[in-house]
Amino acid sequence: MTNIINCKQLEHVIQKLISTIKDLWNKFSKLINITKKSKTWWNKEYNRDLAIYYTSKSRTNWMKYRKIVKIAKRLFFNNKIQEIVLSNKRS
Repeated sequence: MTNIINCKQLEHVIQKLISTIKDLWNKFSKLINITKKSKTWWNKEYNRDLAIYYTSKSRTNWMKYRKIVKIAKRLFFNNKIQEIVLSNKRS
């Protein structure tokens, strides 16, 4: 690290930092399009159950749908956690 004596040097260091951050961002980030159905645990079964609830509007169908979604989320995220644990395990 160098000693910064004047504003010009400070501006140069800041520009260099900004450039480095921008390069790292472009290298390690990825473009993701998020939609209302961008849930990796979602499948067609949940669409069907949701459609059944929308047509009937019955509380029973809503509770069934919510239970199925809750179980699916739990299983999906438990599997993700296991994946992360196993991939980060030190050999």
